[in-house]
Amino acid sequence: MEINWGSRVKPGDVRLPGIDHSTVVLVTGGSGAIGSRCAEAFLSLGAKVAIMSRSQSSVDETAARLAPIGEVLAIAGDVSNEDDAERSVREVLGRWGRLDVLVTCAAIGGNSSVEEADASRIDKMLAANVKGTLLMIRAAAAPMKAQAHGRIITVSSVMGHRSAPNSFLYGASKAAVAHATRGLAVELGPFGITVNCLSPANTPTQLRAIDEAPGTRSDAKGHTQGSEAKLPLRRRGEFDDYVSPILFFASDLASYVTGADVLADGGLSLLRA
Repeated sequence: MEINWGSRVKPGDVRLPGIDHSTVVLVTGGSGAIGSRCAEAFLSLGAKVAIMSRSQSSVDETAARLAPIGEVLAIAGDVSNEDDAERSVREVLGRWGRLDVLVTCAAIGGNSSVEEADASRIDKMLAANVKGTLLMIRAAAAPMKAQAHGRIITVSSVMGHRSAPNSFLYGASKAAVAHATRGLAVELGPFGITVNCLSPANTPTQLRAIDEAPGTRSDAKGHTQGSEAKLPLRRRGEFDDYVSPILFFASDLASYVTGADVLADGGLSLLRA
């Protein structure tokens, strides 16, 4: 599915109820492949978008690329650092006075056997994928409660739903994100805040690995399992396949949806192996 966000779509050409020029969005992992595509889509819908990344150069470069589309704010910070998480939300509030949507795309990947998963690797994986997600939600929840409105979209993975060799650590981190989403949906629902989850698979690019430095570039293809011909939809995912459910969750079309976990995986999770 090709929606043609960005320079080929002007703000206002495509509309979703609840997302417009008054909407303020914060995307973590905003210089990454899915995160930057997500930011591009929100900007094309007229929203104001802040993107957060650990690398100052990467987030600045992404913001400069997106600036012709709409109003974008670059924030350098580590989601697993409590001060950075809280500062990122303060910067958004200082710029626009509110925060309507949080999308937590920041994550790292990588396979580890049980022998390889020493304390350092475990700490790094859980810090980026679980701790970082929870700290960002904690920081964003306060202004959303004050507004009596908010949309939080977490990003898990199909690997939080199934297993593969050497994937237990990454899978455990993503299963934790999906479970936290359900718990937070219950806790934050009374304040007018929905919390939903996207679980992608067969993505076009690979996540940054545990030991890769922030801002490094990789041409590695995304993690795929088995032949494309074996997938029920018979194709790999494209960026818009993952961005579209995020936009749905952020819009008023999903105003009565919370605690959901959408598998955007081409049917992979339906297969036994």
